[in-house]
Amino acid sequence: MDEWLQAQLSAGLPALRGSAISGTVAVNQELLNELLANWLAAQSGAGGATPGGLDVNRLLPLLKHAAIRVEQGTLLVDFEISV
Repeated sequence: MDEWLQAQLSAGLPALRGSAISGTVAVNQELLNELLANWLAAQSGAGGATPGGLDVNRLLPLLKHAAIRVEQGTLLVDFEISV
């Protein structure tokens, strides 16, 4: 699956062309802290691999909407991606 996903990302996600994806992801504190640490490392020039080696920068142009909210003590990330 990783190889297929990486090949799709490299080619601009041709298997998903024309798709729109909306969703909500519950984010636990540990994941949020890991993402923050990776982002801070990248800003300082130290690098910082994303979980699973996924290059999130390739997905950013596809992101049409994102919002963060908290419900009952859980951080939720709403998003919409169009390919």
